[in-house]
Amino acid sequence: MPEFRLVEEDEFQQAIDLADKVFRKEGHVSMGIAFPQVFSVALNQSYGAFVDDKLVSFIGLVPSVLHLEGAEVQAYSIGAVCTDPDYRRKGLANTLLEKIFEHVNKSGASVLFISGDLPIYMKQGCTFYGKMNQYKLHRDDITRDTSYKVRELAPYDWFQLRKLSQNRKIRYEQTIYEIAQLNKGAGFASIFKMKHKVLVAEKNSELNAFLIFGVPYQEQEGGDSRVIEWGGDPIAIRTLLAEVFTYGPDSLLWNVPSYEKGLMQDLDSFQEKVDQTYPGTIKIMNLDLLLNQLVPYFKDKLAISTVDEKQKRLFNNENSTTLSNLDVEELILKGSKNVEWYSDIFPIPFPFPQGLNYV
Repeated sequence: MPEFRLVEEDEFQQAIDLADKVFRKEGHVSMGIAFPQVFSVALNQSYGAFVDDKLVSFIGLVPSVLHLEGAEVQAYSIGAVCTDPDYRRKGLANTLLEKIFEHVNKSGASVLFISGDLPIYMKQGCTFYGKMNQYKLHRDDITRDTSYKVRELAPYDWFQLRKLSQNRKIRYEQTIYEIAQLNKGAGFASIFKMKHKVLVAEKNSELNAFLIFGVPYQEQEGGDSRVIEWGGDPIAIRTLLAEVFTYGPDSLLWNVPSYEKGLMQDLDSFQEKVDQTYPGTIKIMNLDLLLNQLVPYFKDKLAISTVDEKQKRLFNNENSTTLSNLDVEELILKGSKNVEWYSDIFPIPFPFPQGLNYV
């Protein structure tokens, strides 16, 4: 009979070995290196299914705090979901997912992010969310502003880089140590056998922007690079994008969330762009809790009150509408083109999930 529980300190190596067996091939770094937050003994959040003390199924669980224009949303993310091939189709992952839901509901988190969109998640109420443009940039697409000095991140830059990171209105909460650790792990980039490079744009001894992007483990000419995370002045960011091509890629993939309006306006002229939802899915675990955590975001925009167990009222000084709870969730995650007075408020601008904090 399988045992479903939190993974204990001396069992995390089993989790890493199982994840490597399922997700990694020759040339990949270990999942334990790429995703230290998933296999963290200190956090002690991830769950496993055990048969005779052997870990046969695993779900990594990572807590985070999202900053959304003054609001703090408590969230969890799951990733590295894997089951030993000999134990598949036995419902183990489904039972683990139920354990995850219990954990999240006890924690005070209001949303759960999932890196995939498999039926196991969609059947549990997970759904697509967010809006973004994916740009494919080429060497001659970007011109640099020569007033900036561009260089790689130096060991004395961490305070300024943290400041640039914290100045973003939409972001994951990150300490200096977390930025450094997640940058070293290069979780999302590692899927493509890439490590991170960090460029900074400097003027008058002050950092104006940073850009984290992926480069292959083995130096090579050609291929795609990927932008992982960025922050700072849009003009300085453009200059950093131009510098990426000195590292040899033919093209650069950049997923820009719709809340990055300044960057999007600057990139409107590029031909190779695709409108998309965010990668991965989300589940609102507790709508009332999420709305309460979002109160600072809604300030001076609108208010939301409860009509009854199934409905909410959205209103400001001039407008009012009543929606079902399900419609409110849809509005939060996907927005609406039908009601103009709150079209600029929704969808809620959750941080892009494939940055440093990717799980």
